[in-house]
Amino acid sequence: MLHLERPLVFLDLEATGTDPQEARVIQIALQRFVPADDGATLDASLDRLVDPQQDVPSDVTSLTGITTADVQGHPTFDALTSSLVPLLEDADLAGYNALAYDLPLLQAEFERAGQSLPGPSDRVVLDPYRLEQVLRPRTLTALYERYTGRSLENAHDAHADVEAAGAVLQHQMAEHDLDATPAELANLARGDYLDDGRKLKQDGNQVVVCFGKHSGKTLRQLQSDHADYFDWMYRTIDEIRPHIDDALG
Repeated sequence: MLHLERPLVFLDLEATGTDPQEARVIQIALQRFVPADDGATLDASLDRLVDPQQDVPSDVTSLTGITTADVQGHPTFDALTSSLVPLLEDADLAGYNALAYDLPLLQAEFERAGQSLPGPSDRVVLDPYRLEQVLRPRTLTALYERYTGRSLENAHDAHADVEAAGAVLQHQMAEHDLDATPAELANLARGDYLDDGRKLKQDGNQVVVCFGKHSGKTLRQLQSDHADYFDWMYRTIDEIRPHIDDALG
């Protein structure tokens, strides 16, 4: 049971892109829970389309079903802040991947509206994605036990580990009904990232840098505004050079 000491707001945002500093919100949904004798009770909710004052990219429409026409005529984020403040100003926050995306996006939108994100100075942000990584560790030993129901004997012995890795892969494919080549599985695991080191990510028609001091900028922004850093990256990081060529060539 979840025991609340103060209100907790579950948050999810849909937006025009994956960079929380550049994206604009197109939908916001909140559920506000307050302390109760049985743990928590729903106090208020909000689900609104938001006009980002720009076109909704086609890949975002494919993902969310929200088109540019859908959001036209709806309030801008700026216009919604007066409704959001009472829900957020005394509450902790929760949301899946909220620490990496929804929270910085929400902060950026409030800043664009000329305000600070309202909330307690000691606000807690509960992210089930991060919690899952702790509750279900992804070590080979943990995965082997989860998928096979057996303890992995002699963990960190090379022979035992190589057999366990094969067993885990077979169980993963069976559980998720996968029928694929190694290359197809590697692409599935890579997701929107272009390289195994997760340094570059596809975001619509742009490629975004996902590491270092310019994380979140597109390759074209980096090439235009930070040419020295771009040149260093291109010269020294062999694994991403072909992807840069493909994106900018």
